[in-house]
Amino acid sequence: MKNLDYVAAKSGHNILVSLDITDKKELEKLINDVLLVLHGNGVYACILYLYAREKKKSETAEKLAKELLCSARESLGIDFEDLDEKMKNPESVLSLVNEKICNNTDSLFLVKDLWERTLVYARYGAKAKVKK
Repeated sequence: MKNLDYVAAKSGHNILVSLDITDKKELEKLINDVLLVLHGNGVYACILYLYAREKKKSETAEKLAKELLCSARESLGIDFEDLDEKMKNPESVLSLVNEKICNNTDSLFLVKDLWERTLVYARYGAKAKVKK
């Protein structure tokens, strides 16, 4: 198992790079919203929230969901078969999260903590870019 803080920092940076949103305030708002859902309702609700967003915002949400899942894969060594293919179908992603993460209490709490750290680092990174 890897250092969670390292994985969170790396994933937070990858979120900023992969999303590449020109409106950094919008990015900061998205990250805050996702962090609130994750903190209040958990891992499954977080992914569900990302897929429930408006169509024009769904590509951004899908990239964010993918980066979060990749961080879970890296830290836990979870084998997400055909993740790129499954990302296109919300039901497949939700089933994957349910089976691979939510099914194990230790994994669930570890992933929740990891994602909270990741999103906090991404939020601070977005704030730093806003000030530039």
